[in-house]
Amino acid sequence: MITRQDMEQRFGAEEIDSLTDGSEDTLSRAIEDAQAEAAGYLAAAGFRRPFSPVPRVLVLKICDIARYYLHQDRDIDIVDKRYKAAVAWFQTLVRNPKMLGGDEPEAAARAAASPYGVIPNQAEDFDALNRRF
Repeated sequence: MITRQDMEQRFGAEEIDSLTDGSEDTLSRAIEDAQAEAAGYLAAAGFRRPFSPVPRVLVLKICDIARYYLHQDRDIDIVDKRYKAAVAWFQTLVRNPKMLGGDEPEAAARAAASPYGVIPNQAEDFDALNRRF
């Protein structure tokens, strides 16, 4: 879902190079781990991969997670905060998949064209319903 280019655009080539010591394997492992973590949340939210195109918000959150994995042996507060924010976003996504967008306008148009309507339930008096005769 993300590439080295996404990481460099987000954090700069200099930071990525310094975190990986020039090792493409280190970056690939961090990206793969971040994508695996994101995939777990996406599956729990009911999304199927792959996305085409990948929503920009996913790229941003997965980059933050990958950066966290690259910093795992360092003490950098902002990286930790961004990782926690990304995880919190994914946890919220699991509860509310509509956050990611998708076909809501299409679904709303189908619902509006439907011959069926929904009538809300009327609140009933609990005491009246449960009186013993």
